[in-house]
Amino acid sequence: MIPSSPSRFTLARLLAAALLAPLAPAAIVVAPSAALAQPSSADKETARNLMKEGDAKFAAKDYAGALKAYQAAHAIMQVPSTGLPLAKTQIERGLLVEARDTLLQVSRHPKEANEPAAYAKAREEAAQLAQKIAPRIPSLVIVIEGASADEAAVAVDGSAVPAAALGSPRKVNPGSHTITASATGYRDASATLDVKEGENEKVTLKLVSTGGSAPALAPTPGPAVKGGGRLRVESPAEPGNVFVDGKASGVTPLEVSVAPGAHKIEIEYPGGTHEEKRIAVDAGKTEVVSFQPSPMDAVARHRKWVHVGVTAGPAMAVFLDGGALMFGGTGGFVLNVGITPTFDFRTGATATVVHRFDDDLEGQITQVSAVVPAMLRVNWSPWFSSAAGLSAGFVADLQLDGPPYGASIGPEWTLLSMAAGDKRQYELAFSQGLRFGQANKDFHQSVVFTYLFLD
Repeated sequence: MIPSSPSRFTLARLLAAALLAPLAPAAIVVAPSAALAQPSSADKETARNLMKEGDAKFAAKDYAGALKAYQAAHAIMQVPSTGLPLAKTQIERGLLVEARDTLLQVSRHPKEANEPAAYAKAREEAAQLAQKIAPRIPSLVIVIEGASADEAAVAVDGSAVPAAALGSPRKVNPGSHTITASATGYRDASATLDVKEGENEKVTLKLVSTGGSAPALAPTPGPAVKGGGRLRVESPAEPGNVFVDGKASGVTPLEVSVAPGAHKIEIEYPGGTHEEKRIAVDAGKTEVVSFQPSPMDAVARHRKWVHVGVTAGPAMAVFLDGGALMFGGTGGFVLNVGITPTFDFRTGATATVVHRFDDDLEGQITQVSAVVPAMLRVNWSPWFSSAAGLSAGFVADLQLDGPPYGASIGPEWTLLSMAAGDKRQYELAFSQGLRFGQANKDFHQSVVFTYLFLD
């Protein structure tokens, strides 16, 4: 019996319009902000597991592994209780500059209503620790001779130094640092020196005029260790940050003096690639070790941490107990968390509307769903990836006898996703999934276009 109230078909249109409204351009701008401000349950559970992993590795003094886990957890949550362990690990890695910046962010985190007591405790401890490590951070004063500061391009460990900042103390981490300077019409100059905690060092680079082209930079040896050998670290493809025996030592190409014996050499690239090798150095000899980033590193540097995007594409579905296919479209927004060059975690919100067309009005069906996916993506190369996970939410099967609506959950997978663009910000994915729950069970698939707003 058809009630006198609006028909199911009319209700389907209204419900579909309400669910698709967030896909309008203005709402897209608001939706990512809300997602960033309020992590989903999947985000929180992921962060909890990452914190447990970081705690275990920190206790085992695997500070490199702990740093990765804490960085990923803090990227998701951005709260004092995730920032403080990250800062402590940065200190253990000799990254005092980064640690103090993290500590100051934690200490200045706005107080929230009904926040956990751990937040206040973390803020207080972070403020005290930031003040404590400040005197430990060394500095460099860079002086350029032979050319004006405005002509020279100066860098410390590959990071450019503004001309206005030359001659003023520049805060750096303890360890070996390479300072380079170049200018048109001058031969390049470089120097490598070891800076200890709390010290203020001065380095002078002299640019000599030359009529020819300047030679390529080569690693400049640092201070010698009595009775020791030398270690030269190279990365021809791309510069990387070097850690010798767990301490930051500078950027490639790098040559440092070390004591005789076995040493652990680690390198980290901007995209997140981390490699380590062990090598024995004999007294009076120079050992060369070479690294290269993973093929994904150049892309992964743009996808690190949290980025938002939008999705849209055609979709279809069919009930598992039979019936004709339903066709329609899907869209929403995504929240991508870059963990390593190989792995991304992705969540967000997706709305889908499909309809089964039938000459008989009673045979027509409109299905409306709104779900939150939680997917782990595996990047096989800069251009191809796959993903798998779960989606959960709400589904309504209108104009159909039987369970008309209710909660749903089921596996989702993407066998192939193709990326394009200078930052691989364009994606085309062939996704499939199953849906179980209070409404009718179904199989669905879609061809989804995604655009990520990358740095």
